[in-house]
Amino acid sequence: MEVEFNIAGRILAKDGTRVISLAEILASPLVVKGTAGVETSEAAGAATNAADLTEDLLAAYCKSVSAQNSCKVYLWKDREEYGNANVFNGGSDYEVVNEICFLCIFDCGNEVARETTDHWNEKIDAVI
Repeated sequence: MEVEFNIAGRILAKDGTRVISLAEILASPLVVKGTAGVETSEAAGAATNAADLTEDLLAAYCKSVSAQNSCKVYLWKDREEYGNANVFNGGSDYEVVNEICFLCIFDCGNEVARETTDHWNEKIDAVI
């Protein structure tokens, strides 16, 4: 099976919307050095790719960016697992067989929402 991650976000500042990329998240001092309450110390191993980014770490990053910019920030991680499904008469389709979507929203450093669903969270569509 193949696993694909989609991690991104949006900063909804007064002067416009800005995209948050995976590269930006991974380069953040919060991710590189770790944050209080989130195990990313050198002993635990810092996040170096999308699979390493936990929900707690993403929420801490989202909160920090939101507080720093005094605005609303959306951040999501979508994990899609591909495999054979819908096998009919010997044929098969290779498609998403399992999905986990995490979404967190912070406004000026305050948590607005933090959800994990087993499908794409449609709240993300509002800011994409």
